[in-house]
Amino acid sequence: MREISTEIEINAPTAKVWAILTDIENWSNWSPIIKNASGSAALGSKLSITMCGKNDNAGPKYEPIITAFDEPTLFAWRATMMNGLLFTNGKIFDLIETESGTALTHKETFSGLMVPMMWNQMKMGVPIMLNSMNLALKEKAEKTSD
Repeated sequence: MREISTEIEINAPTAKVWAILTDIENWSNWSPIIKNASGSAALGSKLSITMCGKNDNAGPKYEPIITAFDEPTLFAWRATMMNGLLFTNGKIFDLIETESGTALTHKETFSGLMVPMMWNQMKMGVPIMLNSMNLALKEKAEKTSD
């Protein structure tokens, strides 16, 4: 398994960051990488995520299953192609309360036969996407009123 990890400090309470992250239906309103998202934030729940594509069109769509849900610190999911043989993608949001707010570690994990062929491209593109979502989350959470 391969992993790409990003981190950001958010000057907002962990409960507020958690509330934004688990409001899946509103992700497209603040995240620059999500075109559409639906589903319930609960262990075992299936989500429907459509990424933003080129020229603000819909990009790839996938349906991950929530594999970890420990309020208000850990939220993770996993999506597979062909039973995970070709490609498995996991996402992990790990929140830690700090003196100034919340430290977020945002990771994606990858496994399957396609990963070695795509790894160099993923190492360049995935951190950019994760960091853009992190910054948008930070901006939304640090607003004084919602």
